[in-house]
Amino acid sequence: MNYARVKRILGKQALEKSKFAARLVREYNPLFLPPYSLPAKRFVIFGAGRCGSTLLVSLMNSLDRVHCDNEILHDRVPFPKLYIDARASRSKSSVYGFKLLSYQIKTVQRINNREKFLLDLDRSGYKIIYLNRKNLLRHALSNIYARQKKFHYRVWDKNKDNDRAIQVDVNEVLEWIVGLEKAKQIQANLLKNIPLLASLTYEEDLLDNSCHQATVDKICIRLNISSQPIKTSFVKSTPTRLSDLVINYEELEKAIKASKYSYLWESADLG
Repeated sequence: MNYARVKRILGKQALEKSKFAARLVREYNPLFLPPYSLPAKRFVIFGAGRCGSTLLVSLMNSLDRVHCDNEILHDRVPFPKLYIDARASRSKSSVYGFKLLSYQIKTVQRINNREKFLLDLDRSGYKIIYLNRKNLLRHALSNIYARQKKFHYRVWDKNKDNDRAIQVDVNEVLEWIVGLEKAKQIQANLLKNIPLLASLTYEEDLLDNSCHQATVDKICIRLNISSQPIKTSFVKSTPTRLSDLVINYEELEKAIKASKYSYLWESADLG
């Protein structure tokens, strides 16, 4: 037996365990140090990626009384609900929120009963804002665009407005639409027994800048807090017109109109 090698392995495992223990103490200690309290008002922005959730986080953070974290469950954590409480307890604001993408409770946190997890969040005071996107074609293209361009919503930069068109694989676009359609149904099933704080759509509530104030006002009314003028430095990353977004526009048009998703083409220039 190679005892030196065994010693190295055990030493590495001990180091990893000590790092894990240190992380537990660092991340969860607010729950065990008095006085332990949570903000009076709490919310979750829940939905799929590329539905405007980053923008909504930014808008909510422009309110004085609100602190909204981004994707706090992006990496796997022990005891996700306790972790959420620990993050909320650190907030100095009277209103705390965070962004939760639907895939994170399944593939990242590996929660078996996701419906119960969301229901428990609601019952413990984290009211859910459901955010979705109506046009699945634009949703699919937004995902493909983000992966090709390596960014999502971004801070405005006049030097990054060129070279915004992408070449797409039409079969990949159709596969994305199918997957997003299934994911949307799963999200609806997860939320069917939960009274939502608000149900928003990207196209109606976030796409047009002129809608932002009314959207935040609506959330504030539901939270029973006062609103105020909002602002954000984030701008939409994709061109509005499909012909400006997709290099092989004609090929995509032909494929979509020949599919069962032809109805999506009519409103595709609106998102």
